[in-house]
Amino acid sequence: MKIESGRMLNDYIQPNKKQYCIPVFQRDYAWTSEQCEKLFEDIVTAYKKDRPHFCGSFVYAPLKSKNHIDYFIIIDGQQRFTTLYILLKALADCAEDEADKDALEKYLFNEDRFNRYGIDEKSKLKLKPVKTDHEQLRLLMSGQIDSMDKSGNGVIYHNYMLFRELIGTFLNESPDHSVMMLHDGIDHLICADIRLDQDDDAQEIFERINSTGITLGLPDLIRNYVLMTDDDQERLYEDYWLIMQELLSRDCLESFFLDYLNMKQDGFTKESNAYAAFKQVYREGQYTNETMLRELHHYAKQYHTFYYGDDRLGDEINTALSGLRRLNQTTVYLFLFRIFDDFEEGIIDQKEVGKILNLLLSYSVRRLICEIGSNSLRGLYKTLYSRVFPHGDHKDHYYDAIVSFLLQLTSKDAIPGDADFMIALKERNLYRKNALCKYLLATIENQGKERIITDNLTIEHIMPQNKNLSPAWQKMLGDDWEVIRDRYLHTLGNLTLTGYNSELGDKPFHEKKELLVDTVTHIAVLYSDVKDKEQWNASAIESRAERLASLIVKQFPIDQPETKIEFKDPRYTLYTVADPHEATYKHVNYYELLGERVHVDSFAVMVRSVAEKLYDLDNHIIEQMANTQEVFPSWLNPVFAYDAAAVRNPVRLKKNTDIYISTGYSAYDCICFIRALLKKYNLDLEEDFVYSARPNA
Repeated sequence: MKIESGRMLNDYIQPNKKQYCIPVFQRDYAWTSEQCEKLFEDIVTAYKKDRPHFCGSFVYAPLKSKNHIDYFIIIDGQQRFTTLYILLKALADCAEDEADKDALEKYLFNEDRFNRYGIDEKSKLKLKPVKTDHEQLRLLMSGQIDSMDKSGNGVIYHNYMLFRELIGTFLNESPDHSVMMLHDGIDHLICADIRLDQDDDAQEIFERINSTGITLGLPDLIRNYVLMTDDDQERLYEDYWLIMQELLSRDCLESFFLDYLNMKQDGFTKESNAYAAFKQVYREGQYTNETMLRELHHYAKQYHTFYYGDDRLGDEINTALSGLRRLNQTTVYLFLFRIFDDFEEGIIDQKEVGKILNLLLSYSVRRLICEIGSNSLRGLYKTLYSRVFPHGDHKDHYYDAIVSFLLQLTSKDAIPGDADFMIALKERNLYRKNALCKYLLATIENQGKERIITDNLTIEHIMPQNKNLSPAWQKMLGDDWEVIRDRYLHTLGNLTLTGYNSELGDKPFHEKKELLVDTVTHIAVLYSDVKDKEQWNASAIESRAERLASLIVKQFPIDQPETKIEFKDPRYTLYTVADPHEATYKHVNYYELLGERVHVDSFAVMVRSVAEKLYDLDNHIIEQMANTQEVFPSWLNPVFAYDAAAVRNPVRLKKNTDIYISTGYSAYDCICFIRALLKKYNLDLEEDFVYSARPNA
């Protein structure tokens, strides 16, 4: 990259056989009248004082050469360049002297005086704006002013007419004034000329100098990376990127890229390092811009299905996807990418996809009800496909392989059984999980043929929430009414759906019961064991909870495999870090951290791998330990340091850090190391980390 002084007119606009292109994804031309007036004022001042006037930076990069035309893209300065181009056209149209008019018009077009280069209409203009502006600029430069857009969106037309007015005012101020004086003023405009070389990262430079001052989001960074310097960017933009933008909202597009990167890369990609991760995926995968866009477009179509459904896939698949969305179980998309790839390749059919999605929905509901922490889900779904299908023959029994694997898990990610699920449904505080609660109540109600719409319904407590229950309610509940209220208030047996909102309030049970028979919303299943009750007490709530819980268990079953597939190696046992002595005289083959399985071949490698994973999870903790050279309790030396001499047998933690990790420990000490590090990260020593090992032969 070279930074020099450049003259807007002589160095960029005047030279023949050059065209400056605005990248297709850049914002439209949008300079206001105030900005145009200020530029015009600067030009007049520069002429009158006969001295250079600095007007900012002009950042550009070579794009291609074709038919003796050199093409460049403007990375920064497109608004100013476009405005000067429009102003030169206005000057030419205001010139009375034919020689002046001809001289000014020559600035606007590439010339092929002897028809040697085959310059066509596309390359004739020296400026090619974004597609939405291109037709308006073409009409202006060809003199078809009357055909231009004169509405509020016609910025090019309005700024051209403004310049005609400003030029007229300038010419009327003195008989000595001429359009060529304004030309000379433009000739005084200088800028910081920044021409990017082939080795420069155009996107990173664009990000730093972006004139809008708006921080670019991940979709912007990725879009610019794959399109900015591609000489076929217009086709790529329309064939791939524009379609992705139409498929996914901006927020959805951001989450899509994060999920895509987490699917493609080992470890976890966070928003803060996602752009660097994308560039790494691009380089290591040896993608071209088009092959990368083609792959992104492929997965964006799948993501659209995950988020919005697809009528072509039928009710079963769409209902399950809708349930996962409503319960915010979007981490499952990491796994679904692979499932839908196999579906699209014909490895599994639509029926099998439906079975898998219903399994994942049931698994999600059971985890949520049993209050199993979600911090391991992303790791589980990230590695689940490779763990279930390490061999191609497992795909012969696709669903059976997935459910067999989940049933054989012994970590906290194991599928909650019917008994635990049933107890949790009846006894846990369901109301505080508002989205889950409403979803389950609606699922119970919708078992029949008639489907209720729940958007306008709210969750209602049959026994009121008021801590100071009315005397009628206290009498109905009995002497222990406070204990009963606290125990059952927010449980399944006391909850229903209603369209009355707060109208039911603290009404006595007999009045409330009549209102709950809602002829507007047609809620029947939830009310069937309420309307005939004379009293609403602990016994009635328990009885209703039993019935509703049974319905939910049936609604979210775990269909057992027809062909059980064995995943456990009988030689290996799972261990936690609770007793480091268990690692002695053992051979380790993998560990699981927050649901993600990582294969290792020694305890020493496992320590470094766990430290890297935790560093990626939150780098500040290990950086602080390295800064202070913290020593674990009962240890003699620091375990992390920026000074290699401060730690034992130093090894660099990661390529892109200056932190060294201490190494050379026994299996016992390795587990002690991991246990202490897990505590620093406030992770559960029993549930968030396990390792698989067998006795040495």
